[in-house]
Amino acid sequence: MNRVLVIDDEPAIRDSVAYALRSEGYEVEEAVDGDTGLEQALSGNHDVVVLDLMLPGMSGTEVCRRIRAETAIPIIMLTAKGAELDRVLGLEVGADDYVTKPFSMAELIGRIRAILRRLELDRTG
Repeated sequence: MNRVLVIDDEPAIRDSVAYALRSEGYEVEEAVDGDTGLEQALSGNHDVVVLDLMLPGMSGTEVCRRIRAETAIPIIMLTAKGAELDRVLGLEVGADDYVTKPFSMAELIGRIRAILRRLELDRTG
């Protein structure tokens, strides 16, 4: 079973993403701030991280940068910041994909599946 870490300070978004992922068969852990999210992401217990850009404490950008410095775990940025500059910055600091709010849950799940498929191909290929 694939494990997803959702780091988002907005309870409605965190809960709905976690619920949708669980209903698709994923194991989900949640974090409400950057510091906790970083600690959980570096535990090695997850296959994908869904990361909000604007978090209390450590920003999502800094969390992404620190995760990427330590591990190759895939990161999907999930954020209200949709300007091209924000998307480019997210990708430059190490995100593998970028989804803007409001978003389609089906699209987010599809992007997670695509990343996990590529990971599996890399492992077996």
